[in-house]
Amino acid sequence: MAQNRLGARLAWFAAIWLASVAALAVVAYGIKLLIS
Repeated sequence: MAQNRLGARLAWFAAIWLASVAALAVVAYGIKLLIS
């Protein structure tokens, strides 16, 4: 049970990390478009 809870926590962490990285990439792309 503890193992399963740890897996769920890792899955949430991975999802949040991917979402933040994607958001940063979109923001950086938008800034690059505005500058150029």
